[in-house]
Amino acid sequence: MDARITPEGDTGEGLQVVVRPNRTLTLRGMTVLFAGLTLVVLTIGVGFALAGAWPVLPFAGLELALVGAVLYRLFRHADDHDRVLVDRERVTVIRHRGRREWRDEFQRYWTRVTLERGRGWYPSRLKVGSHGRFVVIAAGVNEKERESLSATLGNIISQNRG
Repeated sequence: MDARITPEGDTGEGLQVVVRPNRTLTLRGMTVLFAGLTLVVLTIGVGFALAGAWPVLPFAGLELALVGAVLYRLFRHADDHDRVLVDRERVTVIRHRGRREWRDEFQRYWTRVTLERGRGWYPSRLKVGSHGRFVVIAAGVNEKERESLSATLGNIISQNRG
């Protein structure tokens, strides 16, 4: 999975970094995929039903319902992202998931960026926070990009503190 790490520049509020997982399937792509799959599955299901194997049709419908539910979930989470805003005094982490949004603020001077390595095949966890309160960001990106983001955020937050 790819990430877009976008430093938005100094907007008067400070520096902003946006992390988004790579989403290669657009709404149109999801629609075309579902329509094509529906056509194939129903053609096969009707063919079997005409040959006397009518129980195939309910299972074909169940299959389409399941694929539709998965595509709907992907559509609802297409705009998921993490945004880190760094100004003179504060570091604000905004995590957007589906229709929900979490906002955490930390004093810039005390804020630390840590990358906890995973054991075995577990992925690492990138945490931002201070005073024992940390939030995990960039969970939807690969290891290389998480390491790069860790270094970038660490440099941004530590330079010119206060």
